[in-house]
Amino acid sequence: SSSSTSSSSTSSSSTSSFTRSIIYANGQIVVDNSTSTCHLPLRTLPAQSTTSSNGILFSIRSSPDDPIGPTITSFGFHVDPNGFPRGNDTVRYEVHGLNYEGYYADPTRQEFQLEPLSYDYRGDFVHWTKVSSGIIARSDLKLDSTTVTVVEGDYFQIPFGEFREFRSEGEDTGVDVTRVPPGGGSRSFYLTLVPTIAAFQYREPGEWKLNEAIPLAGDGDDDGTAPSILLGEGTVEYPFPDTPFLYAPKAFVGRVFYERPCPSHAPSASSAPSGRPTTTSSERPSGRPSGSSGPSGMPSRVLSAVPSGNPSETPTELVVPVSSGLNLALGLGECEEENDGEEVELSEAEMRAVEGA
Repeated sequence: SSSSTSSSSTSSSSTSSFTRSIIYANGQIVVDNSTSTCHLPLRTLPAQSTTSSNGILFSIRSSPDDPIGPTITSFGFHVDPNGFPRGNDTVRYEVHGLNYEGYYADPTRQEFQLEPLSYDYRGDFVHWTKVSSGIIARSDLKLDSTTVTVVEGDYFQIPFGEFREFRSEGEDTGVDVTRVPPGGGSRSFYLTLVPTIAAFQYREPGEWKLNEAIPLAGDGDDDGTAPSILLGEGTVEYPFPDTPFLYAPKAFVGRVFYERPCPSHAPSASSAPSGRPTTTSSERPSGRPSGSSGPSGMPSRVLSAVPSGNPSETPTELVVPVSSGLNLALGLGECEEENDGEEVELSEAEMRAVEGA
């Protein structure tokens, strides 16, 4: 097939920092605490059945209402557990981003078209930039909800810190191939496994057409500006061939993560007072005393300046000094105790002696 360099615009974008502290929230949204960045997932519908192939090319399209355009930060995909080489429990993955905006091949092409295409970047790495590469161990594979018939783990997500552009020292093309252009623009990606025996799990296109948005299972932006995953093509070998007959329509299965600033959290409003009062005394007394919920259990020993509007049921105990140094408790019966503890009344002489004391 023929290839020609596209004259599409190449908008520049600053490269994001990939030193991240990752927290999974409900297994979906990922929060980067170091930069207040959220990684939102586009999750494909659960696949009832899948087929295997060595690689896939597909495009991601931004929302027409997105004035910025998303930056892709990771892919989560399904690997055929039976595709590991015999005696080896590891395979290598690679992700490449197209250097130009738009589709990876002329979208007007027909299946089994013999005439040359206006452009076709399949099979030529000159037009692509590697954005991620790493090793997948069989033990890294997990179960995931994007497939429903798999009984063993086959899902792998590329760590966020390993999703970036690989460039030679001093090389700068002025293009961030992880960024999807805004306003309905698109960016194409090529995912593959090495060696060729290793295979991705894909979904047959059914009624979907090439470069048509495939249905998603929610997630993404709640404001309707989430990007779309478009139906792509599977490849049968590594590296991807330049022969159009070796491609067939396939739907990506898994998750595509993209960056968004995390929403600010509103201050929490308590619906009830705290369970405990503060234990620190204030520097100044309060302007008004606190109200008691009921009378105290003991009578007051201090005379009040104003008579109480609600007299107590028990008389106040008042103690006054006398010159003899003895204390008399007024309001008590005029009596004394015998040696055996029984009370007897005082005689008149004894009363006069007390009053004259």
